[in-house]
Amino acid sequence: MTLIDFIIGALLANAMPHLIFGLTKTHFLGLFGFSPKGNIAYAILQFIICMILFGINYGFKSIMENGYLVGGITVVVLYFIFGKILVTFYGKQENTTKN
Repeated sequence: MTLIDFIIGALLANAMPHLIFGLTKTHFLGLFGFSPKGNIAYAILQFIICMILFGINYGFKSIMENGYLVGGITVVVLYFIFGKILVTFYGKQENTTKN
Protein backbone atom coordinates (compact mmCIF):
# COMPACT_ATOMS: atom_id res chain seq x y z
CA MET A 1 0.00 0.00 0.00
CA THR A 2 1.23 3.45 -0.88
CA LEU A 3 0.33 6.86 0.48
CA ILE A 4 -1.89 7.53 -2.54
CA ASP A 5 -3.85 4.34 -1.78
CA PHE A 6 -4.43 5.60 1.76
CA ILE A 7 -5.61 8.98 0.45
CA ILE A 8 -7.96 7.32 -2.06
CA GLY A 9 -9.49 5.14 0.68
CA ALA A 10 -9.72 8.01 3.16
CA LEU A 11 -11.50 10.24 0.64
CA LEU A 12 -13.99 7.53 -0.26
CA ALA A 13 -14.66 6.63 3.38
CA ASN A 14 -14.98 10.28 4.46
CA ALA A 15 -17.45 11.08 1.68
CA MET A 16 -20.08 8.83 3.30
CA PRO A 17 -20.52 10.61 6.67
CA HIS A 18 -20.53 14.02 5.04
CA LEU A 19 -23.21 12.86 2.62
CA ILE A 20 -25.28 11.46 5.50
CA PHE A 21 -24.84 14.61 7.58
CA GLY A 22 -25.94 16.68 4.61
CA LEU A 23 -28.98 14.55 3.85
CA THR A 24 -30.13 14.54 7.48
CA LYS A 25 -29.55 18.30 7.68
CA THR A 26 -27.08 17.84 10.53
CA HIS A 27 -24.73 20.78 10.89
CA PHE A 28 -21.24 19.28 10.75
CA LEU A 29 -18.01 20.99 9.83
CA GLY A 30 -16.81 20.26 6.32
CA LEU A 31 -14.66 22.04 3.78
CA PHE A 32 -17.58 24.30 2.84
CA GLY A 33 -18.73 25.12 6.38
CA PHE A 34 -21.45 23.74 8.63
CA SER A 35 -24.37 23.76 6.18
CA PRO A 36 -26.07 20.57 4.97
CA LYS A 37 -25.60 21.62 1.33
CA GLY A 38 -21.94 22.27 2.05
CA ASN A 39 -21.54 18.75 3.43
CA ILE A 40 -23.21 17.24 0.37
CA ALA A 41 -20.96 19.30 -1.91
CA TYR A 42 -17.93 18.21 0.13
CA ALA A 43 -18.96 14.55 -0.18
CA ILE A 44 -19.31 14.90 -3.95
CA LEU A 45 -15.95 16.66 -4.20
CA GLN A 46 -14.22 13.94 -2.17
CA PHE A 47 -15.80 11.22 -4.31
CA ILE A 48 -14.69 12.92 -7.54
CA ILE A 49 -11.14 13.46 -6.26
CA CYS A 50 -10.99 9.83 -5.13
CA MET A 51 -12.00 8.60 -8.58
CA ILE A 52 -9.57 10.96 -10.34
CA LEU A 53 -6.66 9.89 -8.12
CA PHE A 54 -7.45 6.23 -8.66
CA GLY A 55 -7.75 6.75 -12.41
CA ILE A 56 -4.46 8.63 -12.61
CA ASN A 57 -2.63 6.12 -10.42
CA TYR A 58 -4.04 2.84 -11.77
CA GLY A 59 -6.05 3.71 -14.87
CA PHE A 60 -9.81 3.99 -15.06
CA LYS A 61 -10.08 0.54 -16.64
CA SER A 62 -8.70 -1.09 -13.49
CA ILE A 63 -11.46 0.31 -11.24
CA MET A 64 -13.65 -2.71 -11.99
CA GLU A 65 -10.80 -5.08 -11.10
CA ASN A 66 -10.52 -3.77 -7.52
CA GLY A 67 -13.25 -5.42 -5.44
CA TYR A 68 -12.74 -3.27 -2.35
CA LEU A 69 -13.02 -0.07 -4.33
CA VAL A 70 -16.05 -1.29 -6.27
CA GLY A 71 -17.77 -2.17 -2.99
CA GLY A 72 -17.03 1.24 -1.49
CA ILE A 73 -18.07 3.05 -4.66
CA THR A 74 -21.31 1.06 -4.77
CA VAL A 75 -22.25 2.02 -1.22
CA VAL A 76 -21.47 5.71 -1.77
CA VAL A 77 -23.29 5.84 -5.11
CA LEU A 78 -26.36 4.12 -3.63
CA TYR A 79 -26.41 6.72 -0.84
CA PHE A 80 -26.11 9.49 -3.44
CA ILE A 81 -29.08 8.01 -5.31
CA PHE A 82 -31.34 6.74 -2.51
CA GLY A 83 -30.13 8.64 0.57
CA LYS A 84 -32.69 11.43 0.48
CA ILE A 85 -35.50 8.95 -0.14
CA LEU A 86 -34.43 6.79 2.82
CA VAL A 87 -34.07 9.77 5.16
CA THR A 88 -37.54 11.00 4.18
CA PHE A 89 -39.09 7.53 4.49
CA TYR A 90 -37.61 6.72 7.89
CA GLY A 91 -38.23 10.25 9.12
CA LYS A 92 -41.94 9.84 8.39
CA GLN A 93 -42.00 6.46 10.18
CA GLU A 94 -40.39 8.02 13.25
CA ASN A 95 -42.97 10.81 13.33
CA THR A 96 -45.92 8.39 13.07
CA THR A 97 -44.63 6.22 15.92
CA LYS A 98 -44.30 9.24 18.24
CA ASN A 99 -47.96 10.27 17.78
